[in-house]
Amino acid sequence: MKKQERTIGLIMAVIMSIAMGIIAAVVIHNDPKAQTPPFPIFCLINVVESVIVGLLVALFIPLGKIGQALCRKAKAMPPSLKFNLLNSIPLALGNALIVSTVVSFINVAQAHAKIPAEQAPPLFAMWFGSWAPLLLPTTVIGYVLAILVSPIVVKMVMKPKH
Repeated sequence: MKKQERTIGLIMAVIMSIAMGIIAAVVIHNDPKAQTPPFPIFCLINVVESVIVGLLVALFIPLGKIGQALCRKAKAMPPSLKFNLLNSIPLALGNALIVSTVVSFINVAQAHAKIPAEQAPPLFAMWFGSWAPLLLPTTVIGYVLAILVSPIVVKMVMKPKH
């Protein structure tokens, strides 16, 4: 059971991270102040960074256990809609906060390093201005994606083998 839960967590991390990488690329690339590589390259870079960070989050932060604890407190049992809605909250929030924070910081730090020191804004201000617009879309889309995809992933992983 523990192995299956880990597999579910890793699959969900990859799926959500791909979506977050694409969202970040779209939001940042559409910012006229952002100096990014061509969109396909920028999107690929963001997706790869997001997946790496998302997998690390899935391996080291027990978002699934937090979701299950939240469901136990609310007396929500699988496979009910209430269970799915509650169980998806930590997954969506944790991934949105951590993945978007790390990936946007990496990208902004790289861009900041290319700006001449006398013209560069403070790194924190530059990062926060880039990260803040990502937070709402990554959280909302991550939550909706978790609600829609997690039951499918659970069914696939928990399917009895013949």
